[in-house]
Amino acid sequence: MTSDHSGFTPTEREDHRSVVARKKREQMRARILAAMMDLLSDRANVSTSIEDVVNAAGVSRGTFYKHFTSLDEAFVAVGREVTDQMTLGILPIYDVLTDPVQRVSTGMRLFLTRALSDRRWAGFVLRAELVPHESVLLDYLMNDLRAGAYEGAMDFEDLQAAADSVMGATTEGIRTVLLGRTREPRQYIDNAIRITLRGLGVDKARALEATAFSRSYLMAHASGAVDHWATVP
Repeated sequence: MTSDHSGFTPTEREDHRSVVARKKREQMRARILAAMMDLLSDRANVSTSIEDVVNAAGVSRGTFYKHFTSLDEAFVAVGREVTDQMTLGILPIYDVLTDPVQRVSTGMRLFLTRALSDRRWAGFVLRAELVPHESVLLDYLMNDLRAGAYEGAMDFEDLQAAADSVMGATTEGIRTVLLGRTREPRQYIDNAIRITLRGLGVDKARALEATAFSRSYLMAHASGAVDHWATVP
């Protein structure tokens, strides 16, 4: 098979074009989602329309509809993308842990601590659906709760209710940190984690230990976490 002046064979040229086209689609999709995040993270924006999004992204409505069928679909997509990127980014710190109680404590602390250092991100998660129906974050949380119950470290009757209690406490914790509803945010984070663990049936001593563990553990890895947060939406 011969090549043309570009150096590609016809098959290679077609593959190259497909790769370039895919990258352009991904870049445009990311541009739209970034614009949505900027709009949603601004608490002054009471509502957001497709017109707002296309203007912020500098694209046409037609371009928007090439990527999303509706504003709701884009809304869920950006929520999933942000939480998945956050979750995947913290895995080097979080996923090396084997104790399910320590994992829940550390996971909550990572999200609540980011709210202290990244107001744009915190503002977004309060406007978006923090955990879509399917997400990497929810998968990991469910697995940790199952493991905690299996080992007898946690005691709850309904897995979904347990997951909702963790995510509800995390979301409201982010709100409290962002809005300055506590004068001692780090102490508040400790209390929120400990109370949530107790609600999952963790005994008092272990809840205290896991809360202290996640505090010291994150302090030891803080620079890596903050560096990562600075590079993701």
